[in-house]
Amino acid sequence: MPIYSHRQHPTRPTCGLTALSMLLNGQPTAAELLADASAQKYTINGEMFSAQYLYELVQKHVSNPLTCHFHEGFLDCDQIKQQLCSGACLLVPYDADVNHAPCQRSGHRAHWALIVGYLIDDLDKFYVVARHGKTRNLAVWSLAALSESNANLVEFAQPKGHEDLTFLLPPGGIDGDQGLRKRSIVVTNLPYQVVQVR
Repeated sequence: MPIYSHRQHPTRPTCGLTALSMLLNGQPTAAELLADASAQKYTINGEMFSAQYLYELVQKHVSNPLTCHFHEGFLDCDQIKQQLCSGACLLVPYDADVNHAPCQRSGHRAHWALIVGYLIDDLDKFYVVARHGKTRNLAVWSLAALSESNANLVEFAQPKGHEDLTFLLPPGGIDGDQGLRKRSIVVTNLPYQVVQVR
């Protein structure tokens, strides 16, 4: 997958569109997805505070053999673990801490990540491998921590550094039926490889 950085759009909060572009190997680019999302009235500045809107973009841009479906509920569940073990990728909204790891700030630092793999340690603890537009590095997070962060997205806060911008919120806000809380997008039928590390 190509490497992405927030520097591509320094004045626009395009993390969800960047994560989708990562999934699609850069075709279309985040800028092209932004133009499409703006035309569909899913966003004003690149923000994606609706998992439903991003899901509709995913449906539009993925092609066979890839398939996608919406997941509602906690991420730390057998269904998501089985899908990750079968090679699925996830687009997940969560609260990002200062080091971009999952935290719980009620949605005030809402961000999107692309989950591209998983790890299971000797104690059977489940971790996910994540990419997002704030760094070039892969991140490894506890699935439980990501699940809790995703489930705490209940309240919009004006993003730091974008105090003068107007953002589009779905009906009911980020905790509504089209919002972010307990929602993620699962993409399946991707090529994958299982590697054992001793």
